[in-house]
Amino acid sequence: MRNTKLFEEIIREWLEAKKNFIKYSTYTYYLFEAENYLIPRLGQKHAEDITEKEIQNTVMHWQREGGKNSNPLKKSTVQNLVTITKQCIKYAVKEGYMQEYALDIHFIPAYYNKKKKVFSKSEQLAIVQSVLSQPSYRTLGILICLNSGLRIGEICALKWEDFDFENGIIHITKTLQRIYDPASTPRTKIIISSPKTTTSNRDIPLSSKMMEVIAKLEISPDGYVLTNQNHYMEPRTFRKFYKQFLEKNDIPLLNFHCLRHTFATRCIENGGDYKSVSEILGHTTINTTLNMYVHPQLEEKRKCVDLIQW
Repeated sequence: MRNTKLFEEIIREWLEAKKNFIKYSTYTYYLFEAENYLIPRLGQKHAEDITEKEIQNTVMHWQREGGKNSNPLKKSTVQNLVTITKQCIKYAVKEGYMQEYALDIHFIPAYYNKKKKVFSKSEQLAIVQSVLSQPSYRTLGILICLNSGLRIGEICALKWEDFDFENGIIHITKTLQRIYDPASTPRTKIIISSPKTTTSNRDIPLSSKMMEVIAKLEISPDGYVLTNQNHYMEPRTFRKFYKQFLEKNDIPLLNFHCLRHTFATRCIENGGDYKSVSEILGHTTINTTLNMYVHPQLEEKRKCVDLIQW
């Protein structure tokens, strides 16, 4: 007998079953991906029609023209969509809606992206000097991220009460983000929640120079760092300010996350041990730090090859 269960029904059942066991922001991310990509492509197909070939064709569609205005989706986004699809199928098999089968999905290779990820040492110095010449709570936020590797959601959620001024330490316990929420108008809302992972709850020491800069500002004890008031600045607003700051000071327009890349890279270049850098960044493993955030500059690579004597 033909299984008349639509894949959209399976997706929504899986989401509802998953809801109580994941962060709300993760749930809304899954919901957004499902409603915008999975359901439009696969939702109206019957469970037995969700074959490996059908999923492979869908992956090719996503990678070629599945995004906004028929642009390709990023490979990482498509990989996340495949992960969600596999979880939905696993749920469907468990509930008896589908027969279990192996999935061997292939992706169109991503072309090598030579885009710069790290500010050079001279560019880093230019950022520092620009902040010091025009100090404000927002420029201070840029400097803190450059010197601690904070994510943008973490600096937006950071309040002065999170600082241990006596010992020069900041306590990272929350992040601020705008998430998809179909019940809201508009369909997004701001939430402040625990950080990305368990290891993202961390204490980060600040340098004496960083503390000297902070000491020159008038601080409202219950205020957010970026505003010094009891209302926050959301990530997209801070990104816009950051871009304007770089343009104003003739500094290359690398995205905000590159401050984090730069911090990690400089720490390693200057002899910082991998474990400490990994813990400051809030990573679960050292490999994450090395693979994602450490980008040695050409002069550092030259030192390596010069070690070979002949």
